[in-house]
Amino acid sequence: MDQLPYLQRAKIQAEILLPLYRRLKLEIGAERAGALLREAVDEFATALGAEIAAQGEGTSLEKMRTAFRMFMADGALVLEPVAHTETELSVNIRGCKYAEYFQALGEAEFGAMLVCGIDPPMTAAVGSGLSLQRTRTIMGGDSHCDFCFRQA
Repeated sequence: MDQLPYLQRAKIQAEILLPLYRRLKLEIGAERAGALLREAVDEFATALGAEIAAQGEGTSLEKMRTAFRMFMADGALVLEPVAHTETELSVNIRGCKYAEYFQALGEAEFGAMLVCGIDPPMTAAVGSGLSLQRTRTIMGGDSHCDFCFRQA
């Protein structure tokens, strides 16, 4: 997998996609522009999940635990562990440089689509027995993100 910290990848992606997204909103409307961006993010995230799934041995949850480090690189996330068992990885994220970056741009909604939006399709592509439950995100204005990955 790419060794570039994911926060840096997200910033690079945003340099191109944000101006395109803004133009699309003007040309075809916010609803259609958002739908197109979500489709592209889903495609990207599914490929990323497949890449994670192809890494080494172990369960899908073990692979996700390892991959999670990519998203944490350079102190991008401040984690509060909740559960760490053979079948569950639950954390609350109390600090998020991704959210700080997109909120500072005034583009939290775009950031949520680009960054937070990868989580469900990526998780599904890592393994059919792996699930993700997340009900809150800092990007969405909540005090924290609540991630719960479970291995069936």
